[in-house]
Amino acid sequence: MSVQWTRRAFSQTLKQRNNNTIGHALLVRHRQQPIVPSVVKRCAWTMHNVNSSKLDPGNNSNEHLRLIFDDKDLWKQQRQLFAKTEAIKPVGLLESTHFTNKEGFAYATEQAIQRAQLIVERIWRAPENGPDEMRRVVKNLDRLSDTLCSVIDMAEFVRNVHPDESIMEAANNAYNDLCFYMNTLNTDTRMHKVLSQVLADKSIVQQFTPDEHAAAIVFLRDFEKSGIHLSDKQREQFVELSDRIIHFGRAFIQQDPRGVSHLKLDPASLHGLAQSIMRTCPVKDGHVYVPTDSTECQMILKYADNESLRQLAFQALNSANPESVSILERLMRTRADLANLVGKSSYAELQLQDKMAKNPENVDAFLRTLIRHQSPASERDILILQRAKQQAMRLNQLPKVNAWDRDYYMHVSNMTERMTQAPSPALPYFTVGSVMQGLSRLFYHLYGVQFVPAPLKTGESWHEDVRKLDVICERDGKIGTVYCDLFSRQGKTTRAAHYTVRTSRRVDDDDAENDIRYAFPGQNVSPDRFMPPMIQSTDTIRGRQGQFQLPIIALTCDFNNKSGSTAMLSMFEVETLFHEMGHAMHSMLGRTDFHNVSGTRCATDFVELPSILMEHFVWHPSVLPLFSQDRTYSPEAIQSFLKQQKRFSGIETNSQIVMALLDQQYHSTAAARGNSFSSEKIWHDLQDQVGLFPSVPNTMWPVQFEHLFGYGAGYYSYLFDRTLARRIWETCFEKDPLDRDQGLAFRDRLLMWGGARDPWECVADVLGGQDGERIARGDEEAMRTVGDWGIDV
Repeated sequence: MSVQWTRRAFSQTLKQRNNNTIGHALLVRHRQQPIVPSVVKRCAWTMHNVNSSKLDPGNNSNEHLRLIFDDKDLWKQQRQLFAKTEAIKPVGLLESTHFTNKEGFAYATEQAIQRAQLIVERIWRAPENGPDEMRRVVKNLDRLSDTLCSVIDMAEFVRNVHPDESIMEAANNAYNDLCFYMNTLNTDTRMHKVLSQVLADKSIVQQFTPDEHAAAIVFLRDFEKSGIHLSDKQREQFVELSDRIIHFGRAFIQQDPRGVSHLKLDPASLHGLAQSIMRTCPVKDGHVYVPTDSTECQMILKYADNESLRQLAFQALNSANPESVSILERLMRTRADLANLVGKSSYAELQLQDKMAKNPENVDAFLRTLIRHQSPASERDILILQRAKQQAMRLNQLPKVNAWDRDYYMHVSNMTERMTQAPSPALPYFTVGSVMQGLSRLFYHLYGVQFVPAPLKTGESWHEDVRKLDVICERDGKIGTVYCDLFSRQGKTTRAAHYTVRTSRRVDDDDAENDIRYAFPGQNVSPDRFMPPMIQSTDTIRGRQGQFQLPIIALTCDFNNKSGSTAMLSMFEVETLFHEMGHAMHSMLGRTDFHNVSGTRCATDFVELPSILMEHFVWHPSVLPLFSQDRTYSPEAIQSFLKQQKRFSGIETNSQIVMALLDQQYHSTAAARGNSFSSEKIWHDLQDQVGLFPSVPNTMWPVQFEHLFGYGAGYYSYLFDRTLARRIWETCFEKDPLDRDQGLAFRDRLLMWGGARDPWECVADVLGGQDGERIARGDEEAMRTVGDWGIDV
């Protein structure tokens, strides 16, 4: 339970969530696993047999998996066969019986709240019902969270991807209502008191499993973050401040931040760009009007050889109106007020207490060390730009490179290098099906896991393009389900995302049949008043006791599939699919006894590690043959592509570090200084101190930095996980990325724990040796060590 805002606040944050694009996984803590093989089911289209002994890792395997994505005619035929061979009565979205129509969301919401309140009553009365009930408090809190999230997670997914607006609206309403109810639970002093009593009882705590202890601490921190220790009046103030934060955040995201709306230009100043820009931009009174939020304005920065014109475009692109600056600063000051109210010196301190970084000082140590490590690459890139500008301007000395020179001279340098080198060999081509096939082969090599296409029942899917894959382990049988919605369509969001619809947890020890007995002792209460637990498919996990709920996740992408032919992927899109599948494997393999610490429900500065690691596998010579249909490509083509990708990566990394430092300083104690807090001064000082280009007066880019709202004090996370992923890749997989021993070690030491183990211990265990010893404590020195490992540029 981690939602901490009011009903109105949640309603206001809906649009903002849709705009967050750094990584959906950073928000998945709230929104977001068997020796028995699944039942063999004969279908007219295939034998859907998940017998683990028949998994085939060979290069000729999984051809059916490739074809269901690549052959449209075959997919259409199979959908028609689904309708004939599967049940005619709709089973509900993702086989959830509550969601057969839009009315199901309201019904499921009502039923979830009734069951949840029953569990709440049971937790309240645990002290009076004896030691056994106190021992079950953490389990019941997890059941409570799972009961609500079984609807919240489904609703969040549906409101983002479903093509039917009425169903999206119903999902929105369910999401808002349940989040509001969950907010009341996060401020429930009676439950907090019971949990505190449990954690204070050494006789109980010493019986905890690692999963159970981790879950208990997560619940306790959720209470504390909601101001549970405050007085009634202070809690009212907490709610008011939280509401204002969402209000300012929404305004920050939705406003037009720039102070200049368009450039009024003489076409003659555009030189070679005039024709293309005048074709798309308004022309009046002999001038062309270029909107500052347009690609045409970006084109001027990249292609205009007129430096004065580039400077004008840069200043307009990065202008800010006074109201946008005011909204940004009010957002920062209100967050500081909230942090001060709960006893923290800054919002960053409040947000980082349960992250790997632990505190702002450690984040600063990491970023400052990373700057020093990356400085040679940054200086190399700046020198290239200086030489390009020197040559273009025919200067005797290296000139200063300004911010408005960056894109132009990067383009000039790239073009010069291409002209002086032999033509690059042709790159291989990739299809969605071949990449999915290759991922399945890769996961078999690493973890003994493969994807097996599964039939879709009537009503199970939200669109005809959706494919369903069972995730089959050679050891455990079916371990979960992945729904793939990978192709573009009108109205669909363009961002790639991983949605956790259901997490793993142990369910056979729920003791739900005694909820009424302990919640209403001595009373004659009918069980019919309460919905049964929303548990569907379960299975066993080898080596562990009990039955486990199987995880369900959905992946969405926006791959172009409009031509009628097989969808082809760019190399960037291939990396995107590998990245999202890294999240998927974390969800599938991170199976714990407790829902609230399963899969990707872990620290936000840890959750991107498995997905970024997957990006390192893509272009390795041993991995590429697993998914490339093109056997004629040369290794030189791949190396040429990778070299081009890294060109000017030193500049880009420095920019990301500056943005992460900006995020930290905006959420530091500086924001609590009232009217003396100047977001503009902090921005310009940072550029001059650690940036590569001098600050430009009368510019204020941070008003466009939307992630300040979505990931306040957490923007460093992606850089942090990039360094960790690089080190794990180099230590464990670079020599042989198909090594099963290393794959299983990564699975057993990191992935399987979800959020139930200190991530520093997980990473240290994977790395081993001196690296593991140096970072195991997770202190400031560990953060400096990670920063010194650096990012491959």
